[in-house]
Amino acid sequence: MTEDLKFIVAEINKILKADYNLISFDSLSIENLLQLLLDVLEKFGAAAKFDVKESDPADTNKFLLDSLKKIQYRPANANGDPTAFRRLLLQGDKKTIYPILQFIFKNEEKVRNLAYLAQYLIPIDLPPEAMANQEIANLWSEYQLILNEFKEVHRGHTTSRKESDQFKELKNDIGIIDAEKENVKKRLERTQSRLDKIPQQDLLLEAGNALRVERDRQKELHSQLEMQRQSVQKATVTQERLLKELNAAQVASHDAAPQYLLQSLLEETDIARFMVQQKLPQEVATKKAEIQILDEVLTHPSITREYLTDLQEQIDKIGADVHRMLDSQLTDRGNQSDNLLPFRQQAATVARNKDMCAEQLDQVTKELRDVENQIRQKQEVLNGIVGGTILRGEELKQYVNMLRTKSSVYKQKRAELAAVKAEASDLQQTLDNLKQQDPTLFFPNESAQDDSMDGLMSRPESPIESRGVTELARLVDGLTRAVIAARERATPLSQQIGPLRLKLTDLKEQRDLKKQTYNALNTTLTAEAAVLHSEVSEAEKTVKRLESTWQELQAEHERIENLLEKAAEEQHGPKGSNSLRNSLTNQIREQEDLAESLAEENRIINSENGGGEKQHEMWADLNTLLRVKLECLREAKQMGPGGTLFVQKGAETFTLQ
Repeated sequence: MTEDLKFIVAEINKILKADYNLISFDSLSIENLLQLLLDVLEKFGAAAKFDVKESDPADTNKFLLDSLKKIQYRPANANGDPTAFRRLLLQGDKKTIYPILQFIFKNEEKVRNLAYLAQYLIPIDLPPEAMANQEIANLWSEYQLILNEFKEVHRGHTTSRKESDQFKELKNDIGIIDAEKENVKKRLERTQSRLDKIPQQDLLLEAGNALRVERDRQKELHSQLEMQRQSVQKATVTQERLLKELNAAQVASHDAAPQYLLQSLLEETDIARFMVQQKLPQEVATKKAEIQILDEVLTHPSITREYLTDLQEQIDKIGADVHRMLDSQLTDRGNQSDNLLPFRQQAATVARNKDMCAEQLDQVTKELRDVENQIRQKQEVLNGIVGGTILRGEELKQYVNMLRTKSSVYKQKRAELAAVKAEASDLQQTLDNLKQQDPTLFFPNESAQDDSMDGLMSRPESPIESRGVTELARLVDGLTRAVIAARERATPLSQQIGPLRLKLTDLKEQRDLKKQTYNALNTTLTAEAAVLHSEVSEAEKTVKRLESTWQELQAEHERIENLLEKAAEEQHGPKGSNSLRNSLTNQIREQEDLAESLAEENRIINSENGGGEKQHEMWADLNTLLRVKLECLREAKQMGPGGTLFVQKGAETFTLQ
């Protein structure tokens, strides 16, 4: 208990930035202890600011219970009396409050999450009478839909956070792989530098090669020894199996005596006779009775309700007769002492057991036939798929071991081939560099290698050129020896570098793949987080809007209730007083007079506007007529006279074109 109290005091000092110790914390008063609990709940977002000293105890208790409901706190004695828990909580009982604080501090992340969700997921306390209003009912349905959407969004956000943690782990793995890559590079550099400083490298390399050859031989001998051991073990297992088969054959030959065979044949004959003479005839009779009943049902013209009623009456009558006969038989047996009754009961028991054994034998025989058919079908399918002999037991193990041996040999040869390819690439690069340094060199056959390079080069006939070529040949010979020595030194390193290169390539591929996956998932999560953040913002705005609408509706509801209360008081009060009814009646009369005056003004304005509208239409028609005439005149001027004018004596003729 003291350790728990120390933990609670330390967490309170850290969260509330207080300076409590065990004595001062244990000596807190009831009000201060409750206020401290509410302050802790406020820090975790499960409660608002609340003052215990200025509030009623009932309100304090209700506020505390609502806050504990938000964090889903369950007392240790949850099956006890909840009234006692409320009473002890209001009294500031330390055995009740200390477990609450301990629960909060031990589950900080969970409490914060629950407090956050409680702000949106705890439904509004709406009275049932308000649901009668259609608008409020529609708002309530929208509110429920928004709550469901918020749940889905929060669930997706939680999933994305978990996935982001996985991406962080992948990023750490990539960092570890990069660090391992750098370590491999440094090791290679250190190995190369140490190799360059070692004297007598040729002797050491030859000794290393010899040691490696001997180790390979030792491994090969070990593998051969292991194969021999496996062969011996296989032969031992085969010998044990053959001994078991021999023992089984001996036992079978011992049981194959004439008397044993005759006894088994007699047993099988008795079983077959019982099945043929007793079991099968009963089953045949039962089947015939069923067939006869079915034939009667089929041959009957129609089954009516009267027929069924008569049939039921006959069944009841026969049943009553059977019961009466049984009762009379029991009475007769009770009056007379039957000495054969135990034997009859034993015979009936034996007959029942015999029938049960026959049924079990029949059932087991059917199951055996089904299993044999299934085995035969599966063997046919397997033979069709495999198409040959199927390895089993030791043969299968031997085949698997052979495959493992070939796989290891293949990997070893592949590593040697990679080392040879790397060495050939280095030699080809060296040869290309020599050709670039001296283009006069000519190699007729690059695949052949001799100790002297003089036969491979074409020499000029001039003495000066011959001397230069001799010096160049000596230089090339020295370079060749240096290359051979360096190649011998680099052979073990190249053999070590080959697997490291393969490992490095695999690590690079894994890093690139994980990096691509991380980038894609990071982009997706960033986009999804932005969408979720916008959706959460919209949901918060919607909730705030709904809360403001609910507050307005609540205020309107209170105002209407006040008016209804005043109206009820006026109904029961004196009628002659200056009541609310009179004031409302006067207001209604004033509004009616105002509406009549406004209607009269509207009628006058409409009558005045009637003549103005007609005059406006006439002026508009005149304007349209003049505009059309102007357009016609303009078109006539653009088109010209449109004909030919002939002037004669006393007459003018205009001919249209």
